[in-house]
Amino acid sequence: MARKKADFDLAPIKFKLVLLLLLLLLQQASSECISDFDCSTLYHPNSKCTVSGVCSNPYVSGCLHSSDAARHKMRVCNADDMRLGNYETKNGREQTCRIADIPYPEIRVHNQDWEVAIFLSWIMQIYLMEFLDVPASVGLGDDTEISSFYSMDTGLPLSRRSYSFDALVRANEFGGDCSKTTEDCVHVIPDVWLGQKDTLLSHFDDGDIDYLDGNGQVGKISWYVPKKTAQDHPFTITYVGMPEKRQELADIFKRPTNWQDYCHEVSLNNCTQPDEVASRYPITDFEKSSYFAPNGNYIGHFRHTQENNCTILDEFGNSTCTGHFVNAPCTWSTFADAQTHWNDIPLASSGPTAANSGYSYSQMLQVWDAANATREHVMMWWYEPDPLLEEYRGTDYQFTKVHLPSPSVECRESRVPPNDRCSEDPIKRRGAKEGSCDNIGHTTKKAIASSLRDSTRATPEVDQSPGYSAIRNFNIDDLDLAVVLRDYVKKGRTGHTARESVCEWVQNNMDVLDKFMPVGYPRTLRSESETQNMLKTIAQGVGAFATIYVLVSFAITHHYRKARIMVFAQVQFVFVMLFGLLLVALSSIMHAALTPDDNTCLAQVWFVSLGYTCLLGPLIIKVSAINQLMRASQRMRRVRIKPQTLYFQVAGLACFVTVFLLVWTFVDPPRPEMFRILVDDGTTVSAQATCSSDEELWVTGYHFWEGFLILCAFVLAFQSRGVKAEFNESRAVGTMIYSHFVFAALRVIVYLTFGEEPYTNAVATSFLLSLDVISALTIYLVPKWVKGHKQLTKPGGNETPRFQITASSFRREASTSTVTGLNLSNTNSGSSKTLLTFQPSKQLTKANSTFSYFDENAKRKSNESLPESTDTEEMSGSFTTSDNKFGRRVSFKTTSDIENIRRHSIDRPLSGIEESSRSDHLTETNNDES
Repeated sequence: MARKKADFDLAPIKFKLVLLLLLLLLQQASSECISDFDCSTLYHPNSKCTVSGVCSNPYVSGCLHSSDAARHKMRVCNADDMRLGNYETKNGREQTCRIADIPYPEIRVHNQDWEVAIFLSWIMQIYLMEFLDVPASVGLGDDTEISSFYSMDTGLPLSRRSYSFDALVRANEFGGDCSKTTEDCVHVIPDVWLGQKDTLLSHFDDGDIDYLDGNGQVGKISWYVPKKTAQDHPFTITYVGMPEKRQELADIFKRPTNWQDYCHEVSLNNCTQPDEVASRYPITDFEKSSYFAPNGNYIGHFRHTQENNCTILDEFGNSTCTGHFVNAPCTWSTFADAQTHWNDIPLASSGPTAANSGYSYSQMLQVWDAANATREHVMMWWYEPDPLLEEYRGTDYQFTKVHLPSPSVECRESRVPPNDRCSEDPIKRRGAKEGSCDNIGHTTKKAIASSLRDSTRATPEVDQSPGYSAIRNFNIDDLDLAVVLRDYVKKGRTGHTARESVCEWVQNNMDVLDKFMPVGYPRTLRSESETQNMLKTIAQGVGAFATIYVLVSFAITHHYRKARIMVFAQVQFVFVMLFGLLLVALSSIMHAALTPDDNTCLAQVWFVSLGYTCLLGPLIIKVSAINQLMRASQRMRRVRIKPQTLYFQVAGLACFVTVFLLVWTFVDPPRPEMFRILVDDGTTVSAQATCSSDEELWVTGYHFWEGFLILCAFVLAFQSRGVKAEFNESRAVGTMIYSHFVFAALRVIVYLTFGEEPYTNAVATSFLLSLDVISALTIYLVPKWVKGHKQLTKPGGNETPRFQITASSFRREASTSTVTGLNLSNTNSGSSKTLLTFQPSKQLTKANSTFSYFDENAKRKSNESLPESTDTEEMSGSFTTSDNKFGRRVSFKTTSDIENIRRHSIDRPLSGIEESSRSDHLTETNNDES
């Protein structure tokens, strides 16, 4: 019992294993491949077996690249590749394309709905993408991914439309950029036949399409019967005897039956059981409408219908029976309605398409295949070149031409226009009798959207795409295309073999395609050389040195911050200036960046603009305050200047520039751009990275602001040339401003001269910014450090200069007690310089306390009053000099003892003195309120 129980438990498992095995066998039977070896054997060594059991497209990375990867680069990417991420290896997907060195605009080619047009569109795509590096896609827009030669889907994609002139017009509406619309949009229709002449000329007259160039093919449209039919019924190869052969034609040319109709109307068991015609019932809609299916699933069936019954008469007693004629879609260049009606040929089409009862392209192929399989007779509208003719060449079903009335100019001009050929009104479809002649061989055309021409010509020469000229030159003759068609037919007429035949022809005929190459193409992109990169590295090194120089300057300035020279220079403002120089030094490094990005481009403009504002702004405000102070002292007016006010003014300038930079950043930010220059040989493009905005107004505004700051600083420095020596920086400031002016002018010259040479512009600007920083530090701060070092290290060197009245030129007559002279000297410098002298006008006594003196600097006499004194032997008083360097009141006192001169000194510098407009002597104030 235990063993039986175990057997019972294993039964479901065995059943599941058997079912799984059957499923695997079915999957293998329906799969194209099991391993990569299967695909490499079937198609190409690069073809791989996918998880769905289908062999991949071996040419997905390029037709030429697949044959010799070492010699030929991977193809460039188009819009579909960029969307799918094919430009990089990621998430199991291998890289199949490369981003083009020169970003040419993409060209879209219509594949149309017949094989020759598809082959032409593929050859165009290969030529553009692999010979010229021009991105190209195939299709109308929503189907480009599967219609491309490089598609992962290896089917043979027929377009849903034969001609797409409205899609050309739409390309023009969007300026040639089909990426801006999801509607049908193309630049090129590669294979336009004579039947579209009226439409073609109409669009040409409207300016929608470019010149009407041939594509190299000679199109021949005719009626055809199989060789077997021509042999069995010779009268069928000419229209002459057909009007009298109504019954014969109705008997010979039966109506084809599609697979679904056969199962419903002919099969005895509705195709539930296989028979000699169908092996099963059709599954898909495509199978249901098919007139032939490969692998013996449906070999086709022809039968007489009511339309073939000549016993049925009309109201006039005439027979209306017709033999069957396979007509093309009304959108093609078919005039069968006019030819059968006006030449009294008793043939009619019974296809499923509207209007003219024609058949689709694939259905026409199926009807001929079915006739061959069933040995039936068929007459069909067809054309050459086409692979179907090559497939049946040399067989009983070789295409044999049917002769119609000879063509003429009158007939050609009387053809039914394209719109009327698809009319529901049979009278319009027939047109005039004069237009019922046979077709004549003609050169088929390329229709090119005018926007492709206009956009190409509007592009600068260095960026101009070769695509337009290449398509204009494109020309593949019948003999070359016949090689592709025969090879395609020989290998089996599948999507794989179609790509293989096209690619092999391209590989074997590269010299033919090279003849279509526009002059100056293909172009070679030359990036920055090692020498150029080295110069950029050197420029960055100089910028780094300037940055370090600024940082060291911060430390040294902080060390000497208490030196008298630094106190007079206002060390707080010096630090702000150093911060500005630091930003400029960092900007010099950014300008020499090897590969600028968004952040680098923004940093360049922000650092330079704020840097020069922080450098020149404090200098302007400080010198302006000193000039204001000196002017007020000359007028003996009190002026109170608070440091906070000056700081707010500097901050205001910085805020103004910040607002400008913010607007620039959000409205039109500078972004990295690859600037290309066409080298003298005409085929080499030098690519140089740069930063730019759409509008030049921003850069102009920045240069104007810097120039304005330099001008203001220079004027104020000139005005301060007469200020007391300790406060007078006019020489250093003037020299530094002149240096800034020279470097700023050089940068403007570089910008204007080398605006189209980004490398030279960037390197030169980087060097100029670095040298500007270095020179500014050397001119302005190095002398202050030297003097500050002396002041701090020399005993008494950092004391404030002391001024006193001496007796060197002071005389008094004892008999009259009259002051006869006075000399005011600077004794702290070790020398005596006469600043002013005065001569009392009268004897200085208690009753007379007024004396006059002569100001050496003002060159004028002045009167002064002395306070009363109880001792006529001792006199005191005060006076004001008009000297531009001092301009202050000095107190003095004399005694009868000529050697006992009372010394009166001023112990604090100007930065610590508040001027008085009263007659009393100068008073001291807090040094922080400078």
